[in-house]
Amino acid sequence: MHTAQSLLSTRKLRSLVLGLLALTCAASLLVAQVEVKKQKPKPAKIDAHFVLLIDSVVQEQWTHTLKLVNAPENITLLNPGQCVRVGLMATGDDRDSYLEKTKLSFRVQFAGQDQDQPLASLAQIKQIKPEGGDFVTQVLASADIKNPFLTMASLGASADNWCVPTDARDGSAVIQGEIETPGGHQKQKPAKIQIESFETGSKRSFKDIEDSSSFLMHYHWQPNPARLFPALQAIAADKRLRNNQENLASTAVTFSAALKENPAAAKDFMTRVSTETGFTRAYGVLILLEAGDDIGPVLKTMSEEDRQKFTQHPGLPDPYDFNHVEDIGMREDMLWGIFMTTGNFAPFQQIASALKWRTDWEDFDKARKSSNSPKQWTPAIGRAVGYMVAGWSLGSFQRTDPLAADYVEFMIASPDTPQNIKSELTGLSTNPAFKQEDKK
Repeated sequence: MHTAQSLLSTRKLRSLVLGLLALTCAASLLVAQVEVKKQKPKPAKIDAHFVLLIDSVVQEQWTHTLKLVNAPENITLLNPGQCVRVGLMATGDDRDSYLEKTKLSFRVQFAGQDQDQPLASLAQIKQIKPEGGDFVTQVLASADIKNPFLTMASLGASADNWCVPTDARDGSAVIQGEIETPGGHQKQKPAKIQIESFETGSKRSFKDIEDSSSFLMHYHWQPNPARLFPALQAIAADKRLRNNQENLASTAVTFSAALKENPAAAKDFMTRVSTETGFTRAYGVLILLEAGDDIGPVLKTMSEEDRQKFTQHPGLPDPYDFNHVEDIGMREDMLWGIFMTTGNFAPFQQIASALKWRTDWEDFDKARKSSNSPKQWTPAIGRAVGYMVAGWSLGSFQRTDPLAADYVEFMIASPDTPQNIKSELTGLSTNPAFKQEDKK
């Protein structure tokens, strides 16, 4: 799968560094046989700096994770229509209880106007893993050692959010706040976040196709919808990508998922696509159609011949429909595109559902190793491929995307996950069926 392979290559260095960190920690613990000494009591306290979270972290992502999670990205830039939550980071003993008893009020100053959010309890509280914690835990577990440093901080998110006005121009929003804690009143340090208009964002072009691909693959960490139009232009300019139908389909779904999250961004995207010609306009219209937008205004800008060509173009397949396994690899790639732009749990869960096809893979593997190997495609072979690709890509994302790692842990622990899927998820790193693609 093109998307997953690209993700691995773009984050290869980070994975290597964290992997070495894990091995170093494990080796030190094994050789020195160091016992974790009892620490002196540390009173809980809340850091005076805010953490700013994109709204979907609380609304979508944290509802499908365990209590212990990887830290979400601290948001530094927003476009019109995007919403942000205010986070509080706590350390020390009993910090979760401390946060539960803490209330937050904050004020957002932007474009000469103030918006106040009254004093309220936090919406959600999560314990935060140290960076690289997943790798360290896995390596220590292979030596039957429990990681003694699973978490040293907790993060609580505000019940209220602030949304950038849909007509916002460039500027900075300042967030000021105060908290009432069991230890008393505390004034937080102001946080500043850059507001970028669609006009400005649309002018920030990408230096090459690798740059735009990296932007899309990391989108759910720092969503930046104003740059979707320059990303479209970068793809349209690459003839190699334009000739790859499967990649175009998965990329179209990637764009459309991002636009669905922000109606203001979709409206601006449509306006800019309307001024284009040729492939850029046609592909942009396909993206808007997939996003569920009314493409009538754009169609009016086309010639009669171009309108007929577009209306006769077959629609994209439903990536969630696994009844059709003849193109299962493309459907799974499309689901990864939705995950990478939204961070949503649904596409991740659907990909994991393909792990139920283990017996199809076993039958296929046995047949291809026999003297009478399969000579033509069958639905069973399609399911075998779907199983293999799902397992490999899930393992790849588990190693390279902190949110994916959290989702794997959640599914393994969830009573709603079938037992056979749990077993497959537990063995992502050891199953030989999932290692074959890594050799490429």
